[in-house]
Amino acid sequence: MPNETFFNLPKEKQKRILKAAKKEFSQSALKDASIANVVKEADISRGSFYQYFEDMEDLYLYYFHSLGKDNHKQFLIHLRQHQGDLFATFEEFFSSWILEIFKGENVLFYKNLFTSLDPRAIHRFITFNEANQRKELRKTSYAAHEKMQEITKAMLKEIDQTKLAVVDDQQLELLFRLLIHITFSTIADGYHHHSENGKYDIQKINEEFHLKLNWLQKGTETNERGNHR
Repeated sequence: MPNETFFNLPKEKQKRILKAAKKEFSQSALKDASIANVVKEADISRGSFYQYFEDMEDLYLYYFHSLGKDNHKQFLIHLRQHQGDLFATFEEFFSSWILEIFKGENVLFYKNLFTSLDPRAIHRFITFNEANQRKELRKTSYAAHEKMQEITKAMLKEIDQTKLAVVDDQQLELLFRLLIHITFSTIADGYHHHSENGKYDIQKINEEFHLKLNWLQKGTETNERGNHR
């Protein structure tokens, strides 16, 4: 997350920096992205960049989360509609999110993100993680951290834990992170394995996600009659 200095900038300047980030990250993966290109496009100095962000990855993660700023609200809406059913919520949310990823206005950014995503690094994108929240608190405003905490608590409160084999909030957070990991990895697999002539099979990606959720929710073992144990 950006430093407090960034949030004190005029909104127009913040938008200009994010627009420059979008251009750079839409044409290059994070490992190939250039700070020089960003500062030139945003018309800021290199020194100013480091007053706003710790490094290029910091800007990258902030840009990613800025795209999904409404996703938390939508997830919460779905969760309430499904009366706290976490798995049903993830399935519906995934179906709508992949349309944004594969057909939305930020399609080039998402393609660079997911085709270069290291599975071991997925945790960097999960703000639900407490370690990430503590790190962000050191780098951003307390108000922003408080807002993120409120969203997290709201999600936990709305989840019907009686439908899950979890005994406390810590286990619930672990399950939540696992579901996010499955979400990210399924999209990444979709880019690598379900494309033909430059087009992606969204239905196939949806089917694979449903299968993974079903395995996680009901298990993979069956009894003699072929039913889940």
